[in-house]
Amino acid sequence: MWTINRFPGLWLLPALLPVILMTVYPIGHALWTSLHEVMILFPGEPFVGLRNYGRVVASNYFQDALRNSLVFTLFAAPSVVILGTLIALFLQRRFFGSHVVRSIVLLPWVLPGAISAVLWVWVFHPSFGILNGIMRDLGLIEDSILWLTNPRTALMAVTFAHVWTQIPFAVVLMMAALSTINSETLEAAAIDCRNPLKRFRYIIFPEIKAMIVVLLVYNALIAFTSYDLVYAMTGGGPGTATTLLSFQIWRESFSMYDFGAGSAVAFIVVVISAALIVAITRALPSDLFAGD
Repeated sequence: MWTINRFPGLWLLPALLPVILMTVYPIGHALWTSLHEVMILFPGEPFVGLRNYGRVVASNYFQDALRNSLVFTLFAAPSVVILGTLIALFLQRRFFGSHVVRSIVLLPWVLPGAISAVLWVWVFHPSFGILNGIMRDLGLIEDSILWLTNPRTALMAVTFAHVWTQIPFAVVLMMAALSTINSETLEAAAIDCRNPLKRFRYIIFPEIKAMIVVLLVYNALIAFTSYDLVYAMTGGGPGTATTLLSFQIWRESFSMYDFGAGSAVAFIVVVISAALIVAITRALPSDLFAGD
């Protein structure tokens, strides 16, 4: 008993041990592997220091993958948060069939990434895709657009599909945040302020700003480490147009069988992800969480 009283941190061990085993150990092992030459085709694991990092960073594919990952994250994360907030605000209203609409909105969340990728491949299909069909019917285009095979549109198409898969989770959390707002406060705001934009800015936003920040950070990390949707839709192509850093980890490790270089890319992703979190939180107003 005296030990527990003197060291209350021991109560946290049951929760910390799984975190250490499933988070700290894999990151540590990735760091160790990145400092060694680990290749299946060649025996031995000699220490090479930062050679893997230098070789990875100096390569052309890394620059393309880093640029694509940052652009992908820059567009995907804010889009998910903005659209998720707007949809949550709409679904908070009472209307006929609201429960059915809420169920439909959650559908993309329950679909595996591979199935979502197949659906969007058909949507963007140049000959049979519904998107080109609608645009032709509206007279917007004459010839089919090669959405997934054109380097100029492939990343945009993949980003759109990613946003679609992530919106339901944002909607669920935003609806939970909106449900905590006092209904009397909302009714008074509706009477005193007829402008919905001002009502959101001064009444609703202060109540849900913490959830918006959490969603922004979460979706930035999810977008920056996205893999399955891109792999299933484009395989990183055409060329390197949709090659992300997470996809390059797989290519180095399981296509080139160079686990040292793959781990180097993986650890770089960890460092950049941590930098993204710091950059997002520092870019926010200092009084954002005042009173929370």
